[in-house]
Amino acid sequence: MDIVSLLRLLVNGLIEAEAKFFSNPKDLYALEKATKATTDAVAAQFMSVVLSSLDEQIRNSGVRNERYSVQRTRKRTLVSSVGDLTFDCTLYRRKGLAKGGYVSLLPQMLGLDKHERFTEEAEVLLLTEALKTSYAEAARVLPSKQQITKTTVMNKVHGTADEMPLQEPEEIKNAEYLFVEADEDHVAEQHGDQTSAEENGSFISKLVYVYENKSVTEGYTDRKQLINKFYFSGLYPGPEGNTKLWNKVQAYIDSNYDTDKIKRVFVSGDAASWIKNGADHLDKALFCADKYHLMQYINHAAGQLKDEKENVKNELWHLLYSKRKKAKARFNEYTLRMLASAEKTKSIEDLRSYVLGNWAAVRRTLRNKLVNGCSAESHVSHVLSDRLSSRPMGWSQIGADRMSKIRCYERNHGREKMIDLVRYSREKRNCQRTGTDDEMVKKVQVREIIADHYDQAKSYIERIQATIPGLTIRKTVSIREQIHLL
Repeated sequence: MDIVSLLRLLVNGLIEAEAKFFSNPKDLYALEKATKATTDAVAAQFMSVVLSSLDEQIRNSGVRNERYSVQRTRKRTLVSSVGDLTFDCTLYRRKGLAKGGYVSLLPQMLGLDKHERFTEEAEVLLLTEALKTSYAEAARVLPSKQQITKTTVMNKVHGTADEMPLQEPEEIKNAEYLFVEADEDHVAEQHGDQTSAEENGSFISKLVYVYENKSVTEGYTDRKQLINKFYFSGLYPGPEGNTKLWNKVQAYIDSNYDTDKIKRVFVSGDAASWIKNGADHLDKALFCADKYHLMQYINHAAGQLKDEKENVKNELWHLLYSKRKKAKARFNEYTLRMLASAEKTKSIEDLRSYVLGNWAAVRRTLRNKLVNGCSAESHVSHVLSDRLSSRPMGWSQIGADRMSKIRCYERNHGREKMIDLVRYSREKRNCQRTGTDDEMVKKVQVREIIADHYDQAKSYIERIQATIPGLTIRKTVSIREQIHLL
């Protein structure tokens, strides 16, 4: 099918949609659906024609003929954002080999794995939808007649790169103080065919974000916005995983800020050991205990002395803010008296453990004016829990890890940069492949095929141009420029 035939198909489809609309002007929905279906169908057929044409050019190439013999040509289908692309894909055999050595050159030129079923944009759409809803719902986002299951979407999520590369900043930023806040989400673990709820456990997905300062959101006096925030997330289990996470945070700071001008990095969180450990890994860092969790501990502990609840709360805060040297000893004595008076002591013991175990960090939070609260709890809710744990569902550890990282990637770089993540993940998977097919294909240089086949390509371009007058000069110049760039 040539360009003229495609244009005819497009025009006929639009005219038909217009005729149906004028017969029932109230049905604007039908007009919109018919128009989109027509343009998508033409786009899919156009891309199929282009890919088949490229396969033909490779097949007719002299460079190809020197190294590979044609075996057979078959149809291959890719799922795209506009529909299914069905095109010719020729299988070759490496000359000089007694057996084996079969390869398809077109997919390799396109950067496609031999088992890949999706275009890059189609994979972006799957991942973007999976960030918001279930795998089963994400499987319906593409206009394809091929079978796309929730397992297909899951495999795409699992197949993303384990570590997303940090992008080079456009400019180095200056900041005297940086704030790092961290918390975790508890994710239910999926155990395959196991049905007993008692056998199901959970694991944590860690969240860390860096920002420069807080500003008041326009129109809201009590809502603050974090300036230049950047997220990190994933499971990162054990001491090695924790070191890996904090090293990545430090690498981000080193590459995005003039570290000589940074005076202090404040690390805030609920005093979990992995969060406190961040202050040991980050340069110029101090740990500050999260005031939100401190408030929870105080409220729960004071609630055990019902009649004196408000007085107890006031006294606890007074002791924490006290500038006296023996403030810690007085806090210890007061909470011991609380233990003696309370029937249920767990909340009070939790308060004592949190405050006395992190006394310097608690006092730093309350007395340093630069440390203005910690919003890690709400960030975990929006970034992680909204997809991982707010609804009843189970996750594999690799699925939760990748989903955590992809959600952060989207927030850091935006939807339009998801294509970079998809391409990087595909490159990583290609590098992990073994065998002779990949090795042989690398010997066929793309520039050799295009240079050798330039006459045929020029003839093909001229045939297309003949059907669309007025574009000849512009297209010819464009093609010549591209050839010179090779």
